[in-house]
Amino acid sequence: MDKTKIRKLIQTVFIGFWMLLILLMITARVNTCHQFCPYAVVCFGVMTLNGFVAYLPMVIIGLLTAVSVIFLGRKFCGYICFLGTLQESIYKLNKSKNKFQQRIPYKYHRYLIGAKYLTFLITVIAAYLGIQYLYMNFCPVLAFAYPQRIGIAAAVSLTIIILGGFFVERFWCRYLCPYAAMMNIFEHLGKLLKIKRSKIFRNIKTSINCFNCANYCPLNIDIGYNEEISDANCIHCYRCVRVCSKKDASKSNCIYRD
Repeated sequence: MDKTKIRKLIQTVFIGFWMLLILLMITARVNTCHQFCPYAVVCFGVMTLNGFVAYLPMVIIGLLTAVSVIFLGRKFCGYICFLGTLQESIYKLNKSKNKFQQRIPYKYHRYLIGAKYLTFLITVIAAYLGIQYLYMNFCPVLAFAYPQRIGIAAAVSLTIIILGGFFVERFWCRYLCPYAAMMNIFEHLGKLLKIKRSKIFRNIKTSINCFNCANYCPLNIDIGYNEEISDANCIHCYRCVRVCSKKDASKSNCIYRD
């Protein structure tokens, strides 16, 4: 089984798990979604340090997941995250023949990706001040978990995820997700420490520079002429491998290994 099929299988298993969990929360059989959200490491991290241990397991898991990207890259986003998989499904509903024309140009994209770091900074400061409930009003995880008491702020977040994700693939992941920003920071830390990380590599010798890999990338990564895809936003979805124009039985395609 190739890696794209393995990824799809893992996504299917986890989307089933998340849907079951959401159903249990809606029916009040599970009391809180925070025990299953990796961003609890920020939302409740400070409270945990102050002796509030109710969410300690998820704080630890969230931290370990963020640290894992130093070695594995953002596979959590590409394989496990409910919002990521949901956005992929939403984008598939867009049957427009002009999807490439809808892509955000790199000159704007490289500035927009900074928004998630601002979101991350705001949430960290709010958590430190003990007012994380303010930004939790916008939390899309809470909105999906408790649709019966959704507020205006959460409705705005869901609208951004659904409409934004319809026109721009993985809009939330690219530009607004604070946990993605946190993971990217850990990736850059690993790079500074010269820790070897799992990456996808191009075969420069066989490349025909068709740029299918860049055109079809769900995170709009500018692969360019680089031999390795070292961008911190890579989620290891292997779409670049799947759409490679040089892929053949001899495995001489441009992008072929990690």
